[in-house]
Amino acid sequence: MDSSDLKNSCDNAFYESLFRSLAPTIRNFLTYKYRDAERAADMVQEAFLTLWKNCEKVMPDMAKAYLYRVAQNQMLKLVDKDKVRHKHMPFVSKTTHNEDPQFQMEFSEFDLQIQNAINQLSDGQREVFLLNRIEKKTYNEIAEMLEVSVKAVEKRMHKALLKIREVHKSI
Repeated sequence: MDSSDLKNSCDNAFYESLFRSLAPTIRNFLTYKYRDAERAADMVQEAFLTLWKNCEKVMPDMAKAYLYRVAQNQMLKLVDKDKVRHKHMPFVSKTTHNEDPQFQMEFSEFDLQIQNAINQLSDGQREVFLLNRIEKKTYNEIAEMLEVSVKAVEKRMHKALLKIREVHKSI
């Protein structure tokens, strides 16, 4: 079947053929560019899933470009999330040595408990919490960065704060 005969990318035979021919190439492209074969393979799967979900909107002759763009955008989002996560892991500054040993011990324990509470948050909650509380981004800025609504950011922050308070009460 010629792809010019199709009105969209929803044809099973076309989709399977596209997957067989492009999946390895897109995976290799992402692996080369981002040096992470496992994530590259995941992003290829996500890209094809996105294509399938939007197949009625994507013309067959645009499917290849669409897949590359979706896979690359997803990989970039993942890289950005990793940067934020790694940047904020040691977000509580270490104390100076002027305090007494009791204070230092209590602060270290508290720091560890806060880190554990943050680590228990979902990825979305953790990301919003760190961007707002550490990077001082507004909800509007965060919504724009994450490509979600301000309401979604508010909801993630609310849930993050509830979870942190819950963990804090158990301390």
